Amino acid sequence: MEKEGAIMESCYEHLFRPLKVGDIYLKNRLIASPYNTHFIQGPEDYPTQALINHFAFKAKAGAALVTCKGKASSPPNMPEDAKAHILTLDYTKGPSMHYFSQMSEAIHFYGAKATMLLVPDIPEQYDASSGIDSLAVAGDGSFSVKGIETPASLLPVFAKKYAEEAAIAKQLGFDGVFIHSSYRSKLPARFLSPLTNHRTDEYGGPLENRARFLLMICDEIKKECGQNFIIEASVTGEEPGGTTLEDTAKLAHLAEGRIDLLQIRHWDIDYSHPINYELNRNPMLYMAEAVKASDPKVAVVTIGGFSDLKTSNDVIASGKADAIAMARAWICNPNYGDLAYEGRDDDVVPCLRCNKCHRSSDADPWIDTCSVNPVWGMEDRIDKLILPVKKKKKVAVIGGGAAGMKAALTAAERGHEVTLFEASDRLGGAMNAYQEIDFKYTIKDFNNYLQRQIAKSAVNVKLNTKATPEMISDGGFDDIVMAIGAAPIMPKIPGIDGENVFNAKYAWENEPRFDKNAVIIGGGEIGVEAGIFLASKGHDVTVIEMKDRLAPDSTPVHYYSMFKDAWERQEGFHYILNARCTGIDPDGVRYTDSEGEHKIAAGSVIVAAGMKALADEAVSFYRPGDRVYLAGDCSKAGNIQKAIRSAYFLASTI
Repeated sequence: MEKEGAIMESCYEHLFRPLKVGDIYLKNRLIASPYNTHFIQGPEDYPTQALINHFAFKAKAGAALVTCKGKASSPPNMPEDAKAHILTLDYTKGPSMHYFSQMSEAIHFYGAKATMLLVPDIPEQYDASSGIDSLAVAGDGSFSVKGIETPASLLPVFAKKYAEEAAIAKQLGFDGVFIHSSYRSKLPARFLSPLTNHRTDEYGGPLENRARFLLMICDEIKKECGQNFIIEASVTGEEPGGTTLEDTAKLAHLAEGRIDLLQIRHWDIDYSHPINYELNRNPMLYMAEAVKASDPKVAVVTIGGFSDLKTSNDVIASGKADAIAMARAWICNPNYGDLAYEGRDDDVVPCLRCNKCHRSSDADPWIDTCSVNPVWGMEDRIDKLILPVKKKKKVAVIGGGAAGMKAALTAAERGHEVTLFEASDRLGGAMNAYQEIDFKYTIKDFNNYLQRQIAKSAVNVKLNTKATPEMISDGGFDDIVMAIGAAPIMPKIPGIDGENVFNAKYAWENEPRFDKNAVIIGGGEIGVEAGIFLASKGHDVTVIEMKDRLAPDSTPVHYYSMFKDAWERQEGFHYILNARCTGIDPDGVRYTDSEGEHKIAAGSVIVAAGMKALADEAVSFYRPGDRVYLAGDCSKAGNIQKAIRSAYFLASTI
């Protein structure tokens, strides 16, 4: 009789087949790719214990290889506040070195290999060719600089610099290095792309020449550190008007014995972090598949949107790639590897692809957050914050949206007897409005995930039950968690009570009732999303926004540019900035801007002026001796990230 554990593991046997890299074996095909950890620590030039734990926990979660951030540079014209996006680590400084050794050792503790993202000190002014904008930080080139062509005589010097720093990484206990050669960003990538490499010498022209600098770097590293020192390089699979898939396949063959893991990425740094408007869940896979089909002797790594276990296993099984690199999957699931080993598909927390792991919004604190994992960024101290349960309690959770479900699950996991009250006939709250919206599939996934967890838990769910203070008081509950959400704000605009006026909260379900011409008052993230949706349904939509840009509340890093692309390419979507609505008529909307008053003809008006927390209603449940907690939007209107985090925090104190 086969053991249960063996049955579970065989569900994804291809993911857990060891991968041979040179003479080194990776224990499985799951890689934790490099990413900026932003605010895990302060300006220290060495990894603090918090950062050491952060990387080690990826190995603990099951990653076979973990790439660490060890050094970074920023363009000279980068704004000071933006530099907070960049860590200040430096593995070459003597007093800092032993901390990096502690990092590699911690990763090794869990049986994984550790690599270092290699960023040597090469003067910023040097480029493949002169006078071409760089994309050093942002995909839109907002911090771009124009460099000068690097003399051919300096390239061997720079290659040796890479090797020297790789040797330091090896001395610190790392098993290899990662070389960024994608996005036309760092110097090796600038040489690879014909869009940035206009040279006429032996380093320009055909792919064999453009790849010469990258391969020289790899040769120097192998010479300095040994053939079994792992080199992983990220490259752009193809780019419009530049590198082709044929080029990248040729590079994979040229890289034999030099590059061990070739990670195939997008041509744009933002689009390498796909968001919900990219309906292809793994948009870069086709590039890895094309390169792999050429049968190179290097391991081909795919990346971008992977978290679904069956999909990842099928990618390996079908030979489309040799390994799967992920960043956000490990953030959403600190036990991702365990879930994979145990075949627990339903327990994998889906990523919202909101990219708030970079920064939630310009208005939010400078901390690391994840919309679906409330403890991410706090791994080093969460155990100290959560106190042990002193006695089992009877807990009422009122409201079955995201916050209510998370609070109920957390309290139940702590051993309490939990009853979840929901006034409607189903759980999900505001998330239910998005079930049929194509670009909201990530929220649909998360809603379904939470409901599955509730169904498997000990939480007693009471649907179609509008809780009242008297009902809860008579129920003998010890603690009450209020998660009743927020109500739409309807500003005092003449005509706002008209029959042609709707709130954005209900725009999704009321779309068939809307006139062909519609105006949305309020151009925050919710208003813009509603506008994109209505325009996709054939409406002609105009968004009126008081500020000088749309969606200023959305994620600024690796999200906003793609969100903007989505509304800019949506036919029927229009917007007016720096405008204030002054009145609503049955046939349109009046507004003023710097040029005076205007009117837009529209039969339907959607108001997206924000939400107001139902705090007063929530507090009405208080009775002397009760402990009442306000979670999610009924404490402060926000988003899923804020709702989940507040619900988890509050329930963890019960």
